[in-house]
Amino acid sequence: MNARQAAREGATLLARAGIEDAAFEAELLARKAGNLDRASYFAGHDLQSAELARFHDLVARRLQREPAAHILGTREFYGLDFDVTPHALVPRPETELLVQIAIRETTAPPLRGRAERGLGGEVVLDIGTGTGCIAIATALHLPHARIIATDVSPAALAVARRNRDRHNACVQLLVGDLATPISRAGIILANLPYIPSDEVRALDPEVRDFEPVLALDGGPDGMQLIRYLVDDCATRLRPRLLALEVAYGQADSVKAYAKRRGAATELVSDLAGIDRVVCCRWA
Repeated sequence: MNARQAAREGATLLARAGIEDAAFEAELLARKAGNLDRASYFAGHDLQSAELARFHDLVARRLQREPAAHILGTREFYGLDFDVTPHALVPRPETELLVQIAIRETTAPPLRGRAERGLGGEVVLDIGTGTGCIAIATALHLPHARIIATDVSPAALAVARRNRDRHNACVQLLVGDLATPISRAGIILANLPYIPSDEVRALDPEVRDFEPVLALDGGPDGMQLIRYLVDDCATRLRPRLLALEVAYGQADSVKAYAKRRGAATELVSDLAGIDRVVCCRWA
């Protein structure tokens, strides 16, 4: 059986199980089983018996709602492939906004007087780095910036380290809670846990059962860690920019809290028109 035929059969099973993008995911699993690039796949490459058996095993895992990214072991982010494990959140397309904002910010002149105090945009901090995708993509596009990434989880940092070395990116990795390991940063990027604690169990099984709770649970209202970081920025770090990815429907609450802590704020929407990033600045 060729890979495309196998994928069609697999897609039928995935679709019956209610899995979105069943055809695309089945293609990825078939290519994984046969170690095929897209050209070989569409050319009708045959799967040998061992490869076909492997494909069936992969489909069975997906039917158990194991995320495709975990099965494949990688996920694309900002045009780069990143190793993925259950120790870190799977990179999401909407998070690419944070990289775009950091790149855009470095093209703008620093506010008067900020650089003299050592608080300009030369230090970019990624908080809760997980796979390292934000920090690494930013570092590759801003080779003259100093990129630092923190995470409270040593296991997540091990994933980030592998990805950093894979892409030969200049990123300093530090274990620690939020921004506590550093004393200054001009630009701070953060995709923090923002799901209210009592909603975690209601998430899709791919997220609930396979991704780290530490990267999901944002406290009683989903804003616990966001408030901690905003407070730290308002009282200690005073960055040129804090860019926070937030949940659907959460942007106005985060914006209001940051304004109470003295920040000028701006909302940035994702491709679906959802307010996804809250940008905060302190004079």
